[in-house]
Amino acid sequence: MRRTLMTLAVALVSVATPVSPAGASQHHVKAHPAHATLSPVALARHRLALQRVRLELETQHAVTDIATNFHVTLHEFVQMWQRVAICEVNGNWSMEGPYYSGIGFANSTWVHFGGTRFAPDAGRATRMEQIFVAMKVTQTYVPDQYGCSPSGW
Repeated sequence: MRRTLMTLAVALVSVATPVSPAGASQHHVKAHPAHATLSPVALARHRLALQRVRLELETQHAVTDIATNFHVTLHEFVQMWQRVAICEVNGNWSMEGPYYSGIGFANSTWVHFGGTRFAPDAGRATRMEQIFVAMKVTQTYVPDQYGCSPSGW
């Protein structure tokens, strides 16, 4: 019985003992040596890429919330906007031009509603980013996707 209690006490002490800070910091240096050798340009690119990923995730989350308010799935909501894109620019989400881009935004509209947070014009933004800005433009209204002709509204 005494031997069992001693074994249990030793086991509890070994589980409860934290890793020493020195060991942890050595692990960190060994695990991430590339950070110390990154040039300022490479580090800036890395930060920009992380910022871009964060922005994409925030946008997708916001569009998902909007779709939920419409009582549709995200896929169904994107399909609603796909029909608008077909009507506006033949479905070319990456269309770029002097007047219209993306799903039919005038570049001035894209700028006015904060689209440059994502890209210089809508044609360079992701589908989700274009939908997010479009919902600002239409004040959370999806245009009639079924009432257009092949040549437009």
